[in-house]
Amino acid sequence: MCAAILSIVSAVAGARPGDPVKGVNAMASSVIDAFVDAHKHGDAQLFNLILSQGAMLKMNRGDEVITHTKNELISFYKKSGNIDLNCSSDYEVLSASNCVVVARVDFKFPEFVQQHFVTVEKDKKGVWRITQLNRFTG
Repeated sequence: MCAAILSIVSAVAGARPGDPVKGVNAMASSVIDAFVDAHKHGDAQLFNLILSQGAMLKMNRGDEVITHTKNELISFYKKSGNIDLNCSSDYEVLSASNCVVVARVDFKFPEFVQQHFVTVEKDKKGVWRITQLNRFTG
């Protein structure tokens, strides 16, 4: 966990303003690490950096799929403020190519596990961002 935070901090610190290719968006792995950090701490600013403009979060609620846009997620985290979730986390890359990575990120709470299937894509400028999040709680 400390290594993940250090890599995010160093990536962000080394970035020039307005140059996401040199920052947290330079590699798919740093975007996934940033997602873990943003989710565990409710960091709206970090979510804004790593989510593509058209990013969607989909989760099931009973027999229904609930969808949230990037703007809805950012708004929610801004209203919630910084938090510290009582969970551990890890992730596994399920599939990867030169421009798309799909990973499963597990957030392990004392009573349940929340899984996110995260799709990270690289655009034509070389910027990696999350385009799709699918959340399952079990």
